[in-house]
Amino acid sequence: MLGLAEDGKGNLYVLESMLAAGYPGPAQVGTGMIVRVSRNGAVTTIASGSSFPSAMTMGPDGRLYVSNFGFAGPAGSGQILKVDLPCD
Repeated sequence: MLGLAEDGKGNLYVLESMLAAGYPGPAQVGTGMIVRVSRNGAVTTIASGSSFPSAMTMGPDGRLYVSNFGFAGPAGSGQILKVDLPCD
């Protein structure tokens, strides 16, 4: 786990940086993900495929913003990803 955010409805969003074993490298590219933990404990994948994310925050527009290639990527490859949350 790398970052947490909540949505005001009792859901917790968890940023996972790398799911492959080992140090940051080619095997971890695209293994980052965001999961939602609902009030009842159910876990749902919200987004996957990020590479070396390093932070996440909930924006005032109700979307998650995630830094992609926040570390271990080529110089200048950093991005901010906008993640729309599913309606439920």
